[in-house]
Amino acid sequence: MPYLPCSTCGASMEVNIGDFNRHNMPNTKSDPKKVVGSALCRACGNGTGFEITDNVLNYVSGKSSYGSLTPPTAPAVSAFYSEAEMCFQTGAPNASATMCRAAIETALDQSGFTGSSLYEKIENAKGKKALDDMEVGLAHASRLITRESIHKAELITLSDIPSMLSATVHILNTLVRSQPK
Repeated sequence: MPYLPCSTCGASMEVNIGDFNRHNMPNTKSDPKKVVGSALCRACGNGTGFEITDNVLNYVSGKSSYGSLTPPTAPAVSAFYSEAEMCFQTGAPNASATMCRAAIETALDQSGFTGSSLYEKIENAKGKKALDDMEVGLAHASRLITRESIHKAELITLSDIPSMLSATVHILNTLVRSQPK
């Protein structure tokens, strides 16, 4: 049985997969060798996202790996970002990536960067020097990854999400710092 550490309190949790895919979700196509999910910690009650392939734990979420938002972040932006974290913690990587994109777009909107598309808003922020070249690249990567997921059914894996959350935190914190005081 694999054990995983709780990403909140560090307690060790035994993960018992059993026949989850076959019995609990009979109408879905699933890989019997791969399980993605969230384990609830008995010690603190919080969830920790994980991925197991061939009975080997190959991914465990951990908030310290992607950072936290710097106040004052707009309430709508914080809400979208919190939802991205919750989706990640519950094993929903496509939803998490989509919420990262929503947080970035909302932050750009609330920072006054206009455009008819996310691409134009990112370029507007670049033109006004609110985002540097690296941050622009990260924002465009978020836009492109989620576009492929939403429109072309390209699945995002759970292990892709910490870097996306980290990039989102970096972009959002940069936009907060660029606001006039």
